[in-house]
Amino acid sequence: MKHTLLSLLLGLAAAEGAHAQTVVVTTAADVTDIDWTSATIADLPGPDGLVSFEEALIATNNTPGHQRIEFQMPQSTWQQQGLFPGRAVIWITNGFFMNSNESVTIDGRTQTALTGDTNPDGWEVMLFGSNLRLNGDDSTIQGFHATQLSVTGSNCTVEGNTGGFSLDLFGGSGSLVSGNDCGTIKIDRSNDNVVVGNSMARVRIQGFGASQLASGNRIGGPQPSDRNIIAGYGTVNSEGLPNGQLVELFDTQDTTVQNNWIGTSDGFTQGQQFATIGVSFAGQNHGTIVRDNLISGVLGHGQGPHWPGTLWGWAILLSGTGSDVSILGNRIGVDLHGQPTLGSVWGISMGDAVTHPASFTNVRVGGTGPGEGNLIAGHSLNGITVGRNVPQLRIQGNAIRDSGWLGIDLIPTGFGYGVDPNDAFDTDGGGNGLQNYPTLLSASVVPGGVHVKGRLNSSVADTFTLEFFASKDCDPSGFGEADHFLGRTTVVTNAAGSAAFDLVVPHTGALGAFITATATLEPLGATSELSECIALSGVHCQPDLGFGGPGTATLSVCGDVLSAGGSADLAIVGMPPATTVFLGASTFSNPTPFLGGVVVPFPAQFLFTFTSDSAGELHVPVFGGTPVPIDFYVQGAYLDASLPAGVGLTNAVRIEYLP
Repeated sequence: MKHTLLSLLLGLAAAEGAHAQTVVVTTAADVTDIDWTSATIADLPGPDGLVSFEEALIATNNTPGHQRIEFQMPQSTWQQQGLFPGRAVIWITNGFFMNSNESVTIDGRTQTALTGDTNPDGWEVMLFGSNLRLNGDDSTIQGFHATQLSVTGSNCTVEGNTGGFSLDLFGGSGSLVSGNDCGTIKIDRSNDNVVVGNSMARVRIQGFGASQLASGNRIGGPQPSDRNIIAGYGTVNSEGLPNGQLVELFDTQDTTVQNNWIGTSDGFTQGQQFATIGVSFAGQNHGTIVRDNLISGVLGHGQGPHWPGTLWGWAILLSGTGSDVSILGNRIGVDLHGQPTLGSVWGISMGDAVTHPASFTNVRVGGTGPGEGNLIAGHSLNGITVGRNVPQLRIQGNAIRDSGWLGIDLIPTGFGYGVDPNDAFDTDGGGNGLQNYPTLLSASVVPGGVHVKGRLNSSVADTFTLEFFASKDCDPSGFGEADHFLGRTTVVTNAAGSAAFDLVVPHTGALGAFITATATLEPLGATSELSECIALSGVHCQPDLGFGGPGTATLSVCGDVLSAGGSADLAIVGMPPATTVFLGASTFSNPTPFLGGVVVPFPAQFLFTFTSDSAGELHVPVFGGTPVPIDFYVQGAYLDASLPAGVGLTNAVRIEYLP
């Protein structure tokens, strides 16, 4: 594959060569026999008849215009082969000349055309003993391996390099970093750079105070090819505490982090066991968008001597100051199938604890537009935590589930975790002002939606947005969860601080057995904790027999009692999108499931074939009414290339049909 790519890239290089002089490096030896102060391309080669990389840099620095450097170094000249076999190593003993000060293209891929693919881990050309500094504007470096790079020029391109190298963009602006296999990418006081399509350990964007904010940088983008794999970085100190930030934002403005995988390289497993923060806000950050990312597997494992067996980690941690931060459409703590298998200790935390104070304005997690809601699941403590000194965090349109503590936890002024009771006129203090949550009085299924009644008691003559959610289970605390967003409405409190509501929230598809709600004070945007859950009347779920696996997809049949005129939604969730699904149904089951979980024999008495939707779900209507009572056992199987046998199996459900 490397050679196919090489042919294409060398074709593009030939077109460029029509407008630039080309210097060919013919030895990996660190030799210089030309005048470094004045020698140009016309002076190459020197008296020894060879051109070293140092000489190529000297000559292109002293020659006006954009130049090009290629490599044809015989294998006999390669250095340090005992340490780096198969690499075309250039051993630099004096880093003084490793500066490219004028516009240049340095193409290490050209070495492969001479000596072949000798490095199974990447490209061949590698610097040892010094980093390489691109100081000229409009410069390009491609096809280097394990070479530390520094770019201070503007409008530069760093593309297709390999070997886990570190890259530092310092000053300058408008550079493209694309398609590299690297370690740390650091953007330091540099603006309007684009980082796409890379595999890396971490990325750091840093300014220097309010006067030097790193501005307009984009990590990832909307297209699949823009996605960066930011698998993880972390260290452990002498006490055994892990620490590592994967996307670090410090003193930035108008930064976009979009469509990346953060904390996992394959979407199903943790990338690095010492990483502790997926996306970190510190210093001051303004106009930040964190959108459509998979932020999962961020979980630091404590070590000896003092912290063995402990777990540490935040998927997103907001501290410092800032404004206009949007966290939209992310999957946080779940795998690619939406299963809560890669949670952190904390999901999203803002200003929680003395060590992470925060003072932001206009911050929102989720939103009212299509695709703006986040999926936040699988965290061992809170899904979202709002620190006691945080006045505003808007939380809307999200799905929040499978949290060890609460889905949303507002920390009171006196500190402490857990459900906060509502108070008269909402005068208490803490995170989001400890905004009161709605009290739900009833919820029932009606044609086309859910009929909800309740009231909100809060501050006087204020406007609130209420949001409603459905969940399969009620949180053990009795408050939350929020599996599925149903809809929203607006209320205004009266002189007594009260507002009643009685509405039908339009909804079709799977619901769940419980309803919860939140209240958001407008226009401030301070959202409450999730309300006490209330059972949804009119919903009956058929008995779950368990025995699912391999895979993590689940089957449920919920709706009416399946007598004459009744109907229910048979739903399978957690599968890959657009995959083949087999649904088996029989009037008998295996008393002892075999192969780890097959309850319904395959081939079953009845076998149906479907295709999962874009969310990896299947919904099939089931209608009641039979001449005599009868039980059917149903179970699903689905194609999933990520599983060892390529096939997943759901749990089994017994459907009780009645006349």
